[in-house]
Amino acid sequence: MSEPGPLSASIIGSFSYLTVRDRLPVILTRVIDQLYRERINIIDKYGEAATEGCKEVIGRLSQLKNEIQTNKPLELLEATDPLSPFDDSHVWNRHFEEYISTYEVPPKWFTAPWMYVECFMYARIHESFYLCPALKDFDPFCELKQKAMLESLSATETLAQHVLSVCSSLPSLTQEQLRQHVINLIEISVWGNKCDLSISSGEERNPETDLLVSLDSLRPYILVNHSSSLWQLLVSLPEDQRDIVLVLDNAGFELVTDLCLMMLLTEAGLTTSLTFHVKTRPWFVSDTTRTDLFWTLDTLREKGGACSEIGNKWKKYIEDGQWKVCESSFWTTPIPYSQMSTVDPNLYSQLSKASLIIFKGDLNYRKLTGDLDWPTTTNFEQALRGFCVAPLLVLRTLKGGPVVGMAESQAEDLAATVRDWNTSGEYGVIQLCTFS
Repeated sequence: MSEPGPLSASIIGSFSYLTVRDRLPVILTRVIDQLYRERINIIDKYGEAATEGCKEVIGRLSQLKNEIQTNKPLELLEATDPLSPFDDSHVWNRHFEEYISTYEVPPKWFTAPWMYVECFMYARIHESFYLCPALKDFDPFCELKQKAMLESLSATETLAQHVLSVCSSLPSLTQEQLRQHVINLIEISVWGNKCDLSISSGEERNPETDLLVSLDSLRPYILVNHSSSLWQLLVSLPEDQRDIVLVLDNAGFELVTDLCLMMLLTEAGLTTSLTFHVKTRPWFVSDTTRTDLFWTLDTLREKGGACSEIGNKWKKYIEDGQWKVCESSFWTTPIPYSQMSTVDPNLYSQLSKASLIIFKGDLNYRKLTGDLDWPTTTNFEQALRGFCVAPLLVLRTLKGGPVVGMAESQAEDLAATVRDWNTSGEYGVIQLCTFS
């Protein structure tokens, strides 16, 4: 079977087309509006130089918005900081030149691969701030992420109470009871992925107060469910090979659900070493940066109750080195993971030592599968196109991009009754590939 082509905005009415036409300009508009609205506070925090900086950034973002809406060619990025290990403008510019070499025309917003142009917008947003020395560390999505977290504190407290209760009862649990608790938290981590601010163009998506009571009713909405196989993998790992890597997606409540799952795996001894991978720059509105992660821990520690208790535990895991936080600029490029071993051999080598890699969310799934227009019945391992660095698990709600590994006629049956089943976030997958 030959590989399908990449998804793009060239098909009018497709989800990628609507993303480029509608969602991307709205996200830019929200950032511009924020700079107008908060400019006094920004100047107070970043100094008088931020006065002109705000004007410059607004000008760049307004130009970027116009380029998208009029389908202008993409441009080269300006070098930001050649000495920074996270500067990747040279990667982007090489990608740009390779595109022209292949297609003999420059990439445009509505014709180049969707993954490329969507990632490029966020790279340009970051560049717009980084070129202003006073604002180079400004996160235009910070306010949205923190607001979403604070408005989910009730759900967080409920979940924290549950996880602390389970962890305190671990010595008395049977293996079957532990299995069910782990699977429950895996499912909660899946549904936490619904809280994605890039899909909602920055509109709030608050979680239910208690996801635990909804799990039974939500389970039929998990279209590919490898929970049982995952459990078998976890309990079969040798004690000296329980190194889990979690490639994070959204900050806010989703991050809390991920950390709660990892806490149970840690306390139960199902992992002895855990590494989180965060983004190096503001990305897709709500993606987790190192700053977001530590802000979340500190915020929870100040809230009292179960929130404080779990926040303190998580901070101690990190201080003790049991949990590690890593960054790589590879995660903020449009490059599919099948090319990681060539493009970033150091990251590939690091991941190859893992016993299990957990990828959260749509963007990771899209990059795992190359964001190609795969038939839904495509075998998951085939869609990975040779990215077999270690056993991997994807936890995701479907909000756009490819979906593979489904049963024959499953997608057709769904589409007959739910037209937007693969973009609404109402369905999810727990998808495992062990390459065995």
